[in-house]
Amino acid sequence: MAPTPISSGRLRVWQACREGWSAFGKAPGPFLLFSILSSVVMGACLLPIVLGTAALVIAPQANELEAGTLPSLLVMLVGLGAGLGGVLLLGLVMLVTTLGFCRGAWLALEGHKPRFADLIRWDGAAINRLILAWSASQLLLLVGLVPLGLVGWGLGSFGLGPALWWPIGLLALVFCAWFGITQTFLNPLCLFRSAKPLATLGSGIQGVHGQWWRVWGLHCLLVVVIVVSSGASANALSIALAPVVCCINLAAYRQLFGAEDRLGLIKPQP
Repeated sequence: MAPTPISSGRLRVWQACREGWSAFGKAPGPFLLFSILSSVVMGACLLPIVLGTAALVIAPQANELEAGTLPSLLVMLVGLGAGLGGVLLLGLVMLVTTLGFCRGAWLALEGHKPRFADLIRWDGAAINRLILAWSASQLLLLVGLVPLGLVGWGLGSFGLGPALWWPIGLLALVFCAWFGITQTFLNPLCLFRSAKPLATLGSGIQGVHGQWWRVWGLHCLLVVVIVVSSGASANALSIALAPVVCCINLAAYRQLFGAEDRLGLIKPQP
């Protein structure tokens, strides 16, 4: 096993990129197979969402069903059920994908060669931690944005909205950008460091404090890679780069927070 590096508390972006790429290179086959499988399953989960939307919007009109009648209500219930089922399945696949990438990237950064079985291994406790952390982050984001919306609505009622909406919108944009930067390492924090969602969010903010511009640079780099590779003509590239992005992000996390698996995500394998 590779020696566990000690956190320097300082992010070195290019070193993280090199380490992440090297980690991906230890097991490109399992990483790519898992990424392809995840993308296929996510695509399958979109089917009931599309069909449910069609049932809610298109089917009643196409069949000239009268609103409020039993056939119309049945179509709406079936469409709603299919749509909600697809959303839940898509969310579950996203959680499992995130968990698999983080486990594989951690093993690779530790000097191991991740197996496909390591990536698809189920861990209910880790899934719960991800759900809680993601939910807490969205709630905290709303806590920051709702007051701004209420202020804008109040100003609008006094006829001052058009003149003052732009600084309120700019402030909301700055808050969203700041929050996104501080939560760059949300996934590894809740998987490896803290099981408490609020503590996870606080650790992210504290870890970025004092060198936000370095984390901002890494955040922008990863976002650009994801956006550029997610075009209609680059789906294959996007699938291939997904594990690379995770490895880079985790390498940067280890520089800031150390390489101690406090929550036991990486368990000995037979």
